[in-house]
Amino acid sequence: MKARKTERGFVIVTHPAYGDEDGAPERLIQESSAIGDDEDSFDNPGSSYLWVGENHHLNREEVRELISRLEHWLNAKRLAVDK
Repeated sequence: MKARKTERGFVIVTHPAYGDEDGAPERLIQESSAIGDDEDSFDNPGSSYLWVGENHHLNREEVRELISRLEHWLNAKRLAVDK
């Protein structure tokens, strides 16, 4: 898995095993620009909702990594970007 910021500043997590017709990795999860009802939603873009991909098979190690990334999003209100 790899996490990076998009041109709009939201973090996307991709997996090299899943790609589109051009070979670009498809999204597993991505911060959404939609604003929710949480009182701090406007102050924390990307903290209200996540886009979640479909048709992905993850092994146990990858699920652990995804859970860790989701827990970070819940606690920090942003997905972590890989260095």
